[in-house]
Amino acid sequence: MTFLQQKKSDTKPGISKYTVLAHVYFFFNALFLPKGLLYTTLLSPYFFYRQLVNKRKTYWLPFFSFLLLFDLIHLVNGVELVSFLKSNLYFIFTYFAVISFYHFFNHYEKLSLLFKQILVVNLFFVLVSVFFFFMPPDYQDWFWWVNREAMAKHEFPRLKLLTYEASYYSLLLVPIVYYYIFKFLFRQVKQNKLVTLLLILIPVLMSLSFGVIGASLLTAIILGFIFRNQLLHYRRPFLISLSVLLVFALAILVLLFFFPENPFSLRLFSIFNGTDTSANGRTKDSFYIAWLLITQKNIWFGIGLGQIKVEVEILVKAFISYWGDYNRYDIPNTMGETLAIFGISGVVLRLALQWYLFFKTKVRHNYYRLALFIFVFIYQFTGSFITNIVEYVIWILAFSQVFEQFNVKQKTT
Repeated sequence: MTFLQQKKSDTKPGISKYTVLAHVYFFFNALFLPKGLLYTTLLSPYFFYRQLVNKRKTYWLPFFSFLLLFDLIHLVNGVELVSFLKSNLYFIFTYFAVISFYHFFNHYEKLSLLFKQILVVNLFFVLVSVFFFFMPPDYQDWFWWVNREAMAKHEFPRLKLLTYEASYYSLLLVPIVYYYIFKFLFRQVKQNKLVTLLLILIPVLMSLSFGVIGASLLTAIILGFIFRNQLLHYRRPFLISLSVLLVFALAILVLLFFFPENPFSLRLFSIFNGTDTSANGRTKDSFYIAWLLITQKNIWFGIGLGQIKVEVEILVKAFISYWGDYNRYDIPNTMGETLAIFGISGVVLRLALQWYLFFKTKVRHNYYRLALFIFVFIYQFTGSFITNIVEYVIWILAFSQVFEQFNVKQKTT
């Protein structure tokens, strides 16, 4: 997404630059790049420059003020300078991208069409990925993610397409999946309803990202409780929600009792047994290591950007039974990483900003935005990382005035 000011030519039929760059973001953003690096991040200085040219708000003063304060404290406490400077630059580039995405979502008027196009192209890549599933590992890994360093009977291919990890791909799908779920609830899907439902749900299930699936289930439960009066009063959303819940519960029971060796059941059992390396690494291990790191240096302000990979190797060897490469260990949890880098004060600031924007932008007045907020608020405690633009896109959509057809004041009938 180029995030430039929308021109009249962009509303004409045909493929626009927005369409091209949106598909690059969704399908090719990490292709051939090191893990964590994205093309949109590399282009973010240009995107940010365009916001300045268009005289849009960038909030650069509070951002750089807080970053400078933390950086000075970290420099005084001691850092490995090269990693510190590189990570600061990447953190700033992420901020540039976040601001640019925010203005794109608040100015682009064809977001619904963009979601539909991505859904169709995603189907094409999913079909291609099925062919690669049966190929040797070197080719299978193009579209499927397997933790081959921790191979066990529950370690199996999970759909990732051309991204670098299954959970990342699943997180990419969340805004689109939620959008179409609410279209169903609001009777805005007129044709091919079953096909559309399968198109949005099957790729998520194929990714087997229990962080995304679990956070989504919790989101549905919380939304159902908040809007329990609406569910009981309006027949259609109540019946749809109840039917989906019953079908999902029945499917899980069938898989667990009649097909216990299927990938879904095996991974679910491994999580409950505490043997799933992905679930453990993204939750309890992340917070444990983050706490160990800050207690070694500064509980309130953390160890600084770029210092986790410098400090973590010794701690992991001493305190964690880790199966992987010690030199590559990170903290795959946004809140855990925030705690390690910026300490308790960073966590407090992060949560305070989220709730300030929640009330400031009136998230609760829109079903779609509220669902995204609840989801990503939960998810930040179970995965991701602080420079993950895909997570920030979900935050941005939650705080932007998008899809007003899902406003709470409008009735679902």
